[in-house]
Amino acid sequence: MLRRLSAVLSPAEALPRAAAALVVDVIRATTTAAYLLAAGARELVLTAEVAQARAEARRRGALLAGERGGLPPEGFDLGNSPREANPERLRGRAVVMTTTNGTRAALRAAGAARRVGLAALVNVRAALRWAAAGEGDLVLVAAGREGRAALDDTYAVGALADALSAFAPQAELDDTARLARALFRAHPEARALLAQTAAARALEPAGLADDVEACARLDALDVVPVLAERLDNALRFVPVYPKGV
Repeated sequence: MLRRLSAVLSPAEALPRAAAALVVDVIRATTTAAYLLAAGARELVLTAEVAQARAEARRRGALLAGERGGLPPEGFDLGNSPREANPERLRGRAVVMTTTNGTRAALRAAGAARRVGLAALVNVRAALRWAAAGEGDLVLVAAGREGRAALDDTYAVGALADALSAFAPQAELDDTARLARALFRAHPEARALLAQTAAARALEPAGLADDVEACARLDALDVVPVLAERLDNALRFVPVYPKGV
């Protein structure tokens, strides 16, 4: 059973060692990752750099997804938008993804935890079911923005911390997790809170403001992208649909 929940809100903070980690980049990488797998992609490979992503995609015959400055790099098949998760295009395909913040956070988490999943508002309960099925401590890793803590990710971490009692009532929360939980409880309307964030405002000039609504859909999906394989400078995730707990 889970013993302790800790949270790390800034990429500048060191990660504690833990049995499991849930990585959060709610606008938009971990949200998009969940939508891609829910739409039928068979696996998702995350890399930190664009060149690595291109090389992995060539090797696997995979679709390329991701962003730099909010928009897909030249030659990419998909951006970093959950609204691009089209089952007709994705079913049975591998996807290689690189983003500014989220994929780097996943690589950090993989160095600190044995089990790693990707979480967002859209899969809070599924992510916690998966995490609570294991033993030991759980750390929630917020991707943040430009090297600092971000309001949107802190809010999503708070949603996870708030829902944990339904799955692991015995787990002790550290002060950072309690802080994030207090933020979530103070703002019950996710869409309204997310719309105020720097991450959301940055989408407006690119015409991607509607992505915020997709990111705000609490428990819309029952899939968790779960780390299946550590590669050279990359991580391979597969869809898991947790039951019970």
